[in-house]
Amino acid sequence: MRHLGLMILSVLLVVGCASSKKTEPNNNNINNINNNTNNTTGPCSSYCQAPKVCIGSTDANSTCASPCPCQSPKVCYSGGCIDLFTDPNNCGAVGNYCSGTCTNGTCVDACAAIGAPCQANQTCCDVGGGVFACRTTATDLQNCGTCGRACSATGANACLNGQCACGSGAECTGGRSCCSNSCKDTNNDVYNCGSCGNACGVGLTCTGGQCMCGSAACGFGESCCGNYCANLNTDISNCGECGNNCGTGNGCSAGDCTCGTSGQVCKGDYDCGLMPGMSTCTEECCANGCAITKVNDMMGMVTPDNANCGACGNNCGSNTCCCFGAFIGTVQCNCCTSGQTCDPMVGCSSGG
Repeated sequence: MRHLGLMILSVLLVVGCASSKKTEPNNNNINNINNNTNNTTGPCSSYCQAPKVCIGSTDANSTCASPCPCQSPKVCYSGGCIDLFTDPNNCGAVGNYCSGTCTNGTCVDACAAIGAPCQANQTCCDVGGGVFACRTTATDLQNCGTCGRACSATGANACLNGQCACGSGAECTGGRSCCSNSCKDTNNDVYNCGSCGNACGVGLTCTGGQCMCGSAACGFGESCCGNYCANLNTDISNCGECGNNCGTGNGCSAGDCTCGTSGQVCKGDYDCGLMPGMSTCTEECCANGCAITKVNDMMGMVTPDNANCGACGNNCGSNTCCCFGAFIGTVQCNCCTSGQTCDPMVGCSSGG
């Protein structure tokens, strides 16, 4: 019986020790857990859980570090252990990101690794698809201040000293757009309505990014004439300006009334002589298009229209339309009678 009791006691001791051993902390396992960074893709904060901390220049370029105290060669920084000799996010110094490999605290970036090392003022950046290239982060709109930081396509037009900017000022915020080097609210700016450079026409307002004439939204290039959207370049009722009616049968081209359907724009009174300022002619819109109805030219360089002598419709037929006015101050145009000729100084003359 004594031997049986000793055997039972021995079994109990072995079982007890085995159970106790299963619940004892395993220092190696704990260290492995503390040093396990889990998924290391994406921003550090997305996978790094307390008590670990993210250490690096940006969230995307940070290492999920185990809490201090640290074992050599790691050093303690902001509560986390980092290896300045091998960590590409903290290569040689805290926050010194290396796009390539970090060996003994020295960075061999990805650009140098492919034989295209960056200059002193450049940084090796991932420009997409795992392709690395040198970028000047002081001025690069797509990598402004640091790799991957793109300036707003609408709020900035420059990267100045690593800061997104509009012209020489700060990047536009609050929904404003950078237009001609200044921040504009394209919802209500009549010169930049809906987009930069989209100027509303005469009399229009800008509401909600649309050029408005009263309650009507006008198209590009239209102006507000009363409550009507009009294109001043082509509208015969508002040609060149609101209310300028070209009249029945006429047209409007580039803001000028055209003569009938000919498309011609008559000159009105214009300088027509050999010497500037010495002679004046009048071109009017007549039935068949623009016609020179009056000429005050002592040199006889320009002749009036026989079918519109002095006025539209005054047709001289086979005779000659003659204008004169060199000495009387007003231009007089007459149809010369048969046998007469036109003297630019005195008008119709029988000669001799």
